[in-house]
Amino acid sequence: MKKSMIQCTVAIFLFWSYAALAQLASTGSVWIQLEAQPDRPSAMQSIERYMRDFGNVVGFNIGAGWFGVALGPYEEDAVEAVWQEFHRSGLIPRTSFITTGTSYRSQIPLPTVAQDDPAQPTSPEMLSVAMVPVGTIATSELSRAKQRDKALETEQAMNISEKKYLQRALAWVGFYESAIDGLYGRATRSAMSLWQISNGYDETGVLTTLQRDELISNYTRLLAGLDFIQTIETKAGISIQVPNAILGAPKYDEPFVRFEANDGSVIKVILISQTGDEARLKALYQVIQTLSIIPKNGARKLNKSNFTIEAFNSELHTTGFAQLRDGHIKGALLVWPVGDDARRERVADEIFNSFNTLPGALADATIFENGFIPKDLLSGLGIRQPKFVQSGVFLNATGMILTAARDFGSCDLIELGDGVNAQVVIENAHLAVLEALQDITPAIVPEFQSLPLLAPRRISIGGYSYSGQLSMPTVTLGILQDVKNLEGERDIARLEINTLPGDIGGPLYDQNGAVVGVLLPNPKTVDRQLPSNVKFAATWGMISPLLQQENVPVASAVSSVLMDAIDLSNIAKNTVALIKCWD
Repeated sequence: MKKSMIQCTVAIFLFWSYAALAQLASTGSVWIQLEAQPDRPSAMQSIERYMRDFGNVVGFNIGAGWFGVALGPYEEDAVEAVWQEFHRSGLIPRTSFITTGTSYRSQIPLPTVAQDDPAQPTSPEMLSVAMVPVGTIATSELSRAKQRDKALETEQAMNISEKKYLQRALAWVGFYESAIDGLYGRATRSAMSLWQISNGYDETGVLTTLQRDELISNYTRLLAGLDFIQTIETKAGISIQVPNAILGAPKYDEPFVRFEANDGSVIKVILISQTGDEARLKALYQVIQTLSIIPKNGARKLNKSNFTIEAFNSELHTTGFAQLRDGHIKGALLVWPVGDDARRERVADEIFNSFNTLPGALADATIFENGFIPKDLLSGLGIRQPKFVQSGVFLNATGMILTAARDFGSCDLIELGDGVNAQVVIENAHLAVLEALQDITPAIVPEFQSLPLLAPRRISIGGYSYSGQLSMPTVTLGILQDVKNLEGERDIARLEINTLPGDIGGPLYDQNGAVVGVLLPNPKTVDRQLPSNVKFAATWGMISPLLQQENVPVASAVSSVLMDAIDLSNIAKNTVALIKCWD
């Protein structure tokens, strides 16, 4: 009986589609998608099953390892009637839907299946009886209210996971900002209305099957070829979807499980897994900040039971989280190249929405056992290094800093040693004045000597010689050899002193502890190499015009007391600033 009913019903509609089975749709053609399968063998089994009843079954690769099973193609103005009739007759699943096929990539070969020929009804009478109601449905105009009712009917057939997925798709295009809960209330209806308006559809607040497919297709198309698979990491106690096509095998370095790109790009998925408490969560958060995959720019937040990170620079964008539950800290990080934001957001959705915790955790990382952070590598990941590090001197109690001019325009972020961000307010060819973006006050306000310098005489330079590896600046002793440089320029003094790159920008002190200059980087020369102890410093004649231009006040030197090395170290400790330039 069922076979006869199928033959009668299917025969009416095959003339819309049967001749087009070997090709993808032309403009205006659509399909009825019956189901999707996660692998080709499962899809082939479904196709064989449907081919026993239908003559226009089609299989498509839809990307990310999935395959769609569909009927068609049909003309767009007739497909709704076909779908309704098949649906009412119980011939297709309630979860089937009409699709424009935007997610269909390539047609898969059909199996040869022994079947009755549904394209030929058993008698002319059978064909004519079946055509009467169908013709009526196909030609009837549906009012907006009826369209909404039909859309609601198909929507009610969706399960909770499908409804959540649709909410995520609406959120991704910027129309939905509420909870992803699968409950279609006022916020979801408003988002659907906004989506319909923006895409030129009648505003009903309920998406039709075609509209849902268009939204979902756009949402999923960016994942094509990434081959997401659910991965269970028993060692880490985490289950998560990862893009298997672009990532290699996992590497275990406590506290991380690393999935890195096969092509050597910056793409990474990193799982976080440790036993711990609130104190360890905070320590882990601080450790992660040192990694090269966590640039300085971006928002991050630490709470008692979780932290979130979003960090970016000109090359990469990292997002992730960790949470403390039942004595375990678990989370995930996604590293993606800059300039591919749409796909990054979709990949992040798949990864973070699939994240689930399981029993177990990685062994304790050695950094928690010994309390030391390595200099170059941490658990297989590079430690973030600044582009350059130099010194500076506080000008006054407002937190303004004088330093040597460098390529500050290339810095995504300028940071002082205490973590306070800064910006350049004025500079010339040799010097720059920075301003802290938070209120900071040096413990000692330095004094500046504006009287003409005499040479030769003993001087010292305060600076972070070792680029901040030591917690305090050092003082290096030397000699002011000449008040002019080798080209005879005044206001650039020549020194005999053994400094290190981290000292650049640091203050030059006279024997009374007053600032008389700022150490400059040596000029780059091609045809000659200067002795390593020959250095140069900008003196007051160059410093003063820059400060006057920005109206920056400084204290004038009044003391004539000779300072010993301990006194000079104390002055440097309280007046020298550490400056870091970050990509």
